[in-house]
Amino acid sequence: MSFTAARKNLRVTTYSKVVFVLLIVSIGFLLLFASLFYYNQKQEKEFYTTSSSGLEREINGLIDLNSDSYISLINEITYWDDLVDFVQTKDIEWFDNSVVYLIDSYKVDYIDVYTMEEEFVSKASTTKINSKNFIPKEVFPKLKNEKLIKFYTKIPEGIVAVYGATIHSSIDPFKNKTAPQGYFFIAKLLDEKYFLNIHNVSSASVVFYDPEKKISKKSIYYIKDLKNIKGEKIASLFFEREAKVDFTNTRNILYIMLVAFCISILIFLYYAKKWAQKPIRLIKEVLEKGNMSAIDSLKSIRGEFRHIGKLFEQNYNQKIQLEKTKKKAEESDKLKSAFLMNLSHEIRTPMNAIMGFSDLLLKKNLNDTEKDEYLKIIQISGRNLIDIIDDLVEMSKIDSDLIEPKYSSIDLNNMIHATFESIKVTVPSYKNIDFKLIGPKRISKRNVITDVVKLSQVITNLLTNAIKFTDEGFIVLDYHLDLKNSIIHFSVKDSGKGIPDDLQEKIFSRFNKVDFISDRDNKGLGLGLAISKAYIEMLGGTISLKSELGVGSTFTFSIPFQFDNEANEVAKEIFNETELGEEEIILVAEDDNINFLLIEKLLNLLNFKVIRAKNGQEAVAICKNNKEIDLILMDIKMPSVDGHEAFAKIREFNKNIPIIAQTSYSFPEEIDKINNTGFNDFISKPIDKEKLYFIIKKYIKK
Repeated sequence: MSFTAARKNLRVTTYSKVVFVLLIVSIGFLLLFASLFYYNQKQEKEFYTTSSSGLEREINGLIDLNSDSYISLINEITYWDDLVDFVQTKDIEWFDNSVVYLIDSYKVDYIDVYTMEEEFVSKASTTKINSKNFIPKEVFPKLKNEKLIKFYTKIPEGIVAVYGATIHSSIDPFKNKTAPQGYFFIAKLLDEKYFLNIHNVSSASVVFYDPEKKISKKSIYYIKDLKNIKGEKIASLFFEREAKVDFTNTRNILYIMLVAFCISILIFLYYAKKWAQKPIRLIKEVLEKGNMSAIDSLKSIRGEFRHIGKLFEQNYNQKIQLEKTKKKAEESDKLKSAFLMNLSHEIRTPMNAIMGFSDLLLKKNLNDTEKDEYLKIIQISGRNLIDIIDDLVEMSKIDSDLIEPKYSSIDLNNMIHATFESIKVTVPSYKNIDFKLIGPKRISKRNVITDVVKLSQVITNLLTNAIKFTDEGFIVLDYHLDLKNSIIHFSVKDSGKGIPDDLQEKIFSRFNKVDFISDRDNKGLGLGLAISKAYIEMLGGTISLKSELGVGSTFTFSIPFQFDNEANEVAKEIFNETELGEEEIILVAEDDNINFLLIEKLLNLLNFKVIRAKNGQEAVAICKNNKEIDLILMDIKMPSVDGHEAFAKIREFNKNIPIIAQTSYSFPEEIDKINNTGFNDFISKPIDKEKLYFIIKKYIKK
């Protein structure tokens, strides 16, 4: 494997970089710790070595000083004429009176005298030493030559330091003029008292050295070998002094530093993993797998990673929204194709009927029954065409967010009953259906605030669909108020054919129609339920479906409401269609001849007189010259001067005449413009006879 390939295979992460830097720092610290520890050990070793050397010099100096005193004593005594005579006479009495006192005076433990023939003469000792004549034979020849000697020997009582000198007359203090006359020895027992004296002077403890005893490396000690006359070691003294300097604390501090550093490394690794590796791993999971739980985990971490988590969440939501938008666009393309096919079919069907039966009406040999039948077909086809166009316009307005709820105070029970009755009369006579309305047990007398138009439209759509799917059986509209939660619950239940399971999920989508019902019932574009669902959600509610094939369907929806506590009971005026006009004069400003002809016929049937203006300019002139006009129907879109401009000019000289706008547009912005202009009211095309009559009577009566 090449270096480049190996480098690619090596996973270098941010966490590994942090760990690598930490490793370098750790190595540096460990090197520093090792250096300090080595220096401490070296200093300690040098301290004990130097201290031991100092103790050695000090002990040797003390022993030499002690030896010097004994050497001075023995030198002084051994050039004494009386002592020379004693060796010859062996006068024990003289020895006891003149020599024995040295034991107490000079604190020696043993004194003895030998002749030149190595014959023991006499001795004196303390109670510590009971042995006598323990001087080795090898001492005498050497002493004879050297005149003064020191050695150690072992006796039953212990180890003694022996000092020996040859005896000379007083005329030879340097012992180099006369021959020696005998041998004089003094000895000092190395006992506890001897050791205590050394300890008091040197502060070092003294014991005989035991080779099997382990010596601590941290001891300040010195081993003094004791040799006999032959130069052989017969014992050793072990001197030990307490160290005043303790390096343990220094080492403990170093150990504490090491432990603290190791703990710091572990803590650093833990938090590096928690604050760096884990968030980076979560980010990797988000980027590679789109893991939402990883985003939630990122958001739970404090600091910048929480912000990154929120950014990921926003990005994810945007991605979901884009996918939804893409899906919606794809569905829109499919719906567009379905729309064009449905539109072509649904519009051509009523148009074909209108055109065909209109041609038939032009024939002169038709009887009245045939004419009435053809006219009825044309009327039904025209209404179907208007319903199709209304659904398309309404769906377009919903898609463009041009529709907003328009809340008003209504008598809910009266509205539902009126809607129910208006649908009930449309049930075809060939269908055997029991049409029922079930309301709450207790009817509230208070008005509720909701959008009456949208609510009425939803109920109408659901009841109309139920009629389409039901040939016989029942259709029930049920509603009740949940006062605790301020919700109105509605249900429309039928015993019709039911809806297959595979269609139930799509039933609220646009242009979806069930194909197994009869052609005469399957009219429209399949937008009714889609519009109803949009209206219900617009009002803050929900809708659901339960259906079983061959049993029936139940549509349930709920919307929130609130009571209108400030509403007054206002008596509503109900106009009877038989209450005709009294030949009031109405000015109709309409540029389209067919539309004017329809309006003129309707107004004549209602016993009103009609004056026509073909444009806005003509309407202003007629109104200015004719003071008997009672009401104006003003088309908005006209040549020369449109309806808005004509309204403004008429109001300059007539502030009170009612002016009703008539428009082919029903978009909110157009309605708002009409209201802002100041029109008294408006009516949408195609014009409904009842609504036209109601509006005219409303303002003429005033």
